[in-house]
Amino acid sequence: MLYAHMIVLAAVALLYLIINADIPGTWKFGLGVIEMFFVGNLLIKKYSLSGEHGMIMLKTKKGLKLIDNLAKNAAFWQFFADAGIVMCYGLLSYFIMRKHFYWKSALAGFVGLFLVSALVSPMAVPFLAENITGILPAKTTAASSGDTSSFVLPIGLILLIGGGFFLAIMLGLLYYGFTVLYAVVSTLAFGSTAMAETKPGATLLLPGVNLPFIEGIAALIIILIVHEGAHAILGRIAKVPVLSSGIVLFGIIPVGAFIEPDEEYLKRVEKTKQTRVLAAGSSSNLFFSIILFILFMAFLYATVPYRESGLLVISGLEKDTIIYSINGHDATDYQNIAIGKNENVVLDTNKGQMVIKTNAEGKMGIQFYVLDKAMLIARFKFLPLTIIYLILGLSFALNFVIGTINLLPLPFFDGYRIMELNVKSKLVVNGLMYLTIAGFLLNILPHFFV
Repeated sequence: MLYAHMIVLAAVALLYLIINADIPGTWKFGLGVIEMFFVGNLLIKKYSLSGEHGMIMLKTKKGLKLIDNLAKNAAFWQFFADAGIVMCYGLLSYFIMRKHFYWKSALAGFVGLFLVSALVSPMAVPFLAENITGILPAKTTAASSGDTSSFVLPIGLILLIGGGFFLAIMLGLLYYGFTVLYAVVSTLAFGSTAMAETKPGATLLLPGVNLPFIEGIAALIIILIVHEGAHAILGRIAKVPVLSSGIVLFGIIPVGAFIEPDEEYLKRVEKTKQTRVLAAGSSSNLFFSIILFILFMAFLYATVPYRESGLLVISGLEKDTIIYSINGHDATDYQNIAIGKNENVVLDTNKGQMVIKTNAEGKMGIQFYVLDKAMLIARFKFLPLTIIYLILGLSFALNFVIGTINLLPLPFFDGYRIMELNVKSKLVVNGLMYLTIAGFLLNILPHFFV
């Protein structure tokens, strides 16, 4: 075991060096993946662990008794699953559930659908954009605003009611994919800068690369326990044997949790019961995102006296620098502070006093968020509060993101298996799959033009 501990410690040290290296994020990601691939394979071969390609499956039967106990309340969990399917598929769930569509669970599902879309969804993406590097470019203000066309909201509501989050995420992915495709054609055919100015619509989320390392791992563990636990409970209610449970490591990084049902037995179960099992993961993520969002907002309100006030620097100075004052004036009033061209500016920060020189336009070359003008953006005077803030925020936001993305008809996603189970035409299923793959690739493409 001493050898294993040495491997893990060496891997952590090397990953830390990669994360903190002064190289582009794509290089960090690539080097991190290569390291975890080799470390995972080394541990698999040395200790005869289950897994391949650097992915280690640590199996156990310790959680199965808890799953059996929770599954005893079958009526509640079936109601939960039916409501969750309505959240995921809207009125399409009427055709998915066949003779098992009940209006009481449907009503609960639509209430959940509107709560997630009205509360969680509008906050999840901004939180990720403003607290995780590598997803969206930094902004100079904490909030943005814009006019919404009068027809956008009604159309959005119609899509949500008609197809739930499945239809919303599917159409959103394809719409932005066509936007990227237009930018590619414009760049290649006419030499425009459209592609360089187009933001990625999707990215991989990895702790230590574009997620805070500790907080990111904690949030992913919460999400995966919720997701896989719901699969397991509905599986037990459907009398599907559960062979084992456990976690998945990519090298030394937790990237998943799993419940290992008897897949051959599951395939023989009645289709509605199979659908409940498959949809339970995303349903639990979406429902749990509401609970976590309420806890997150309660935490923010309760900790107002302990929050930092100032400008949180995104680029131009050391990471996580907070500027308290500019030339002796409150930094949050930066718009009214007169700064000359080619002038030395004194900044009081959490990392000490700094003196920087403005350029010929009178700008300091710093991008930042204003900490006291947006509830979502916060840093605290005590490190434990910042850690709690990030864990809660990442948990509610990623529960929503992962719960919805998992509905897409992509191989190995629950959404594909649900579609395959409930759509008779294989041509339609495969057509949707290839269309979704194309949309995903287009959404990722802007990463290569940075």
